[in-house]
Amino acid sequence: MNPIQLTLTSGETSDYGNRSFDRLAYQHLHIEITGDGIAEPQNLIGLKPPPEMRSNQGVILEGKAPIWLYGYLVHECHATAWVGCYDPRLNGAVVVESHTKGISVGQVLTVNSYQ
Repeated sequence: MNPIQLTLTSGETSDYGNRSFDRLAYQHLHIEITGDGIAEPQNLIGLKPPPEMRSNQGVILEGKAPIWLYGYLVHECHATAWVGCYDPRLNGAVVVESHTKGISVGQVLTVNSYQ
């Protein structure tokens, strides 16, 4: 069994854009490394986002994982509207890729804490 487990749930930003009442629906992809907590590069073989992931919404990646796993998942989620990586220091997700008007690379989308 692959120790890298990916769980997809729905979420909504606390705000985005210029008005604090703006909200944006997104998909939250939680990354968990089970067992001894160590992932190996060969664990990427055959690893795909959950099949229920929708391309018409953005996705926020979150979880304790090596940088190479995040790089792989950003690539795998390329077909979604945008991709962000959660940063607890910002209490938000930094957009790293976007195909959506109004969502820009470098933008921080405020979300509820995943702690």
